[in-house]
Amino acid sequence: MSTAPRARILVVDDEPGLQNTVRRILARNHDVSVASSGPEALAILQRTPHDLAIVDVRMPGMNGFEVLKAIKAAHADTEVIIMTGSISNPEEKLVEALREQAFYFIAKPFEKMVLETLVDRCLERQRLEREKRDWTQALERDLEQARRFQRMLLPRAFPRVPHLRGDVIYAPSEILSGDFYDFFDLGHSRVGVLIADVSGHGVSAALYTGMVKSEMLSVRDEFEHPDVLFARINERLGVTAQRRRHVTALLLILDTESRHLRYVNAGHPGFFTAAGLAWESTGPPLGMLEGAAYEVREAALAPGERLFLYTDGILEAMRPDGTEFGFDRIRDAFDATRGLLPDAAVAAVVNAVQRFTGSEEFADDATAIVLELMP
Repeated sequence: MSTAPRARILVVDDEPGLQNTVRRILARNHDVSVASSGPEALAILQRTPHDLAIVDVRMPGMNGFEVLKAIKAAHADTEVIIMTGSISNPEEKLVEALREQAFYFIAKPFEKMVLETLVDRCLERQRLEREKRDWTQALERDLEQARRFQRMLLPRAFPRVPHLRGDVIYAPSEILSGDFYDFFDLGHSRVGVLIADVSGHGVSAALYTGMVKSEMLSVRDEFEHPDVLFARINERLGVTAQRRRHVTALLLILDTESRHLRYVNAGHPGFFTAAGLAWESTGPPLGMLEGAAYEVREAALAPGERLFLYTDGILEAMRPDGTEFGFDRIRDAFDATRGLLPDAAVAAVVNAVQRFTGSEEFADDATAIVLELMP
């Protein structure tokens, strides 16, 4: 006895004997309807969806292939099995049936067991396809919720800090991103700016960004000592993630009144000043080396100074021939934005990358930030 779930099956044939034979074979396990012509079959399907239609090739008016094509156009989820008696060029007809997305092509006369097995196999595949589609849709909904949650981890707007303006472009290469940035109001015209990049991208990298956010909040009392802050995060991430992933991260502590900058750089691509200067790494990526130490560097900034921070999605953006955008092109693109407001400047750099690669899409997550000290 068939174990397939009960389904709706439509038999389309102008021979009453064949209709009755197929109905008798399948009615024990399924709900079977019959139609004597293509138009009648389409009318039935319009009123009541069916899982499967078994259609004869030779019928007056619409032939079986025309019925097959009409069913697939109007009822894509309905599977179709084509039946045939004595026809010429059977291989050609088989190809035509498969081209029009028939599930199978069966020749009359056929054994009862052959028909039952074929129907069961067809319905089983259909069930699996529906389950896969439902699972995919559920996954897409979950990913969209995760994307929204990840966006909630990011700042809603650029911080309001005296003498500072800026803008950000954040471009995930997938629904979820391994890039992360944040701003921290430290009071007294001071702001912390973090940009980070988890190795890889996609779901697992996105989950890791949530860990980085959590760890940053848990040690924010250490902002006066950013080297200690990074060392503590490195220790926690190293234990939690068992070093399966690492994070390059750059943290700036900027006093906009005194124009004094302190920073710690955990293996992140260097950032540039308006003069084209780049800062080197002051320690290894977070979560890579147990017991790692980080050094704080300091700099005095000039009035009107502009800084450019970015992730390696910008640096390593690549042409089809494998040529990377690279440091020199970043410096040149940023230098070309002199006189532009931060939002226009950051957009101009990203546009330069897209022109270079010939694509608006990034192969890796890309984040770019422009900061400007207003005179």
